[in-house]
Amino acid sequence: MAQYTQTLTLLKANLKRDWLKITIWLAALVGVFVAVAAKFEGIYGTSRQIAAIGSTLRSKAMVALIGSVPDGRLTTALIFASEMAVFWGLFIIIFNYSLAVSASRGQEESGLVEMVLGGHPVGRLAPLMAAALELLIANGLFALITGLGTMIANMPGSDTNGTWLSAVAIAAVGWAFGMIALIFSQLVADSHNVSMYNYAFLGIAYLIRMMADVSNPDYTWLSPLGWLEKTEIYTHNNWWPVVMLLVLGILAFLVAVVLNSNRDIDAGVIHVNPGSRKSNFLRGPATLLFWNQKVLTVFWIIGMAVLGASYGSVFDSISKIFNTSPTIQKVLGQSGVQHIEQTQVLSFVGLLGIIFSLLAVIAGVMIVNHLITEERHGYLQMVMTKPQSRSYLLTVYIVFGLILAAVLLLVALMSAMAVGNVVMTHPIAFKYFWRTFVANLPSIVLFMALMVGLVGLYPRLRTMVWAYLGVSFLITYFGSLMNLPKWALKISPFYWTKKVPVDAINTTPLMWMLVVAVILIVIGFVGYKNRDLEG
Repeated sequence: MAQYTQTLTLLKANLKRDWLKITIWLAALVGVFVAVAAKFEGIYGTSRQIAAIGSTLRSKAMVALIGSVPDGRLTTALIFASEMAVFWGLFIIIFNYSLAVSASRGQEESGLVEMVLGGHPVGRLAPLMAAALELLIANGLFALITGLGTMIANMPGSDTNGTWLSAVAIAAVGWAFGMIALIFSQLVADSHNVSMYNYAFLGIAYLIRMMADVSNPDYTWLSPLGWLEKTEIYTHNNWWPVVMLLVLGILAFLVAVVLNSNRDIDAGVIHVNPGSRKSNFLRGPATLLFWNQKVLTVFWIIGMAVLGASYGSVFDSISKIFNTSPTIQKVLGQSGVQHIEQTQVLSFVGLLGIIFSLLAVIAGVMIVNHLITEERHGYLQMVMTKPQSRSYLLTVYIVFGLILAAVLLLVALMSAMAVGNVVMTHPIAFKYFWRTFVANLPSIVLFMALMVGLVGLYPRLRTMVWAYLGVSFLITYFGSLMNLPKWALKISPFYWTKKVPVDAINTTPLMWMLVVAVILIVIGFVGYKNRDLEG
């Protein structure tokens, strides 16, 4: 047990450092979850409302997005659990990734772990155990508060067992993925690559769940994210997937312990290739950034292409949601049915445009954010020894990030179009996908411009970009469910494009987005040129 000496002391230090982050995340995750639960009876409280949403939830499109819905009679509570489980599983996993990377690899990068282990009677495995316990506490609080809040909401069709199963299952999947993140923290030597491994694993788990749910739900067991669906909340209330997630988390922690015991502090199990002493990619910031980000860029492009193709493969199923009835076919005729098919698919393409834009924003903003990471690690001081202006340096990161984000959005949409038109009887024209691309591009530019402005003016507040992105996503998806006023819905840039490509592009709000983006970028350049470098 000497290896875990002073674990509780380090845990207290971690909680003191992260209490604000944990509080904000929990307030957002629990607050929206419980608020939607409280409003759900007014939206899907009658048998007519439930019947209207039932066929939609069981369509291939919705199954691909949120997972399968249990067979049998639908209730308000069952609809809520089906719509929220996978989405909130993703959010809680992202929360755990943030905590896990910061408490493990992040502390090693800062030199804090080496200082603590070298100058104090602290066990070698104490920092890792403290990180695991911090994740356990954070997820335990989520489960407790969410369970109590959902109990108070008291949705029709809910029961105590199912309500607590829902809260605990979502917390368990977050904790299990957090433990897996601790494994990746041992494998590679910097938090940037740890995050890349984490999200690659999450992306694979999501794709396996999505493809299994659409083709054969029996294979959903292959994805830990799919275990959320297997709990069958408010129907069979199966606790075994929760047990499996807890076992997975414990096994992942044990693997992390073994890896941590067999590597040096501030090093990874996977050794970094030192490379050649002289390289053309060290001639300037642009080539250096491209070289450092090449693997991540390829990963993003392949991932978005696969995601787009996966969603495109269900276009045919989406188009046939409303044309299976002989009565509808007789009343509307062939041309009318074809129009309905196209409208349904175009609505889904608009939804995909927002999802793909969200992911593209994350990729692009991470590039600009990497500028601060390199600044704090002292790497930019070496770059600045050459006659290199700060304006040029910032321009390199902005241009690379914008190009990457735009390419990712385009790749995802084109991939969805290519696969979707193969499976559909009546292909969707290219112009609709291009319209979706053009409509969502200003939103991407706006989010990146906000990051640029904060990087230049006050880097410590750059997490506001992630908060605004998360709020925008929640408003877009749940704003109507929560009966938010129209002015609140307009806070999200995605509000102005959600009807594209079914409707034509409204250029006025998009132009205003670009004007605001230009102002923020100018502010960022002025601030970055005049402030001191961090380090």
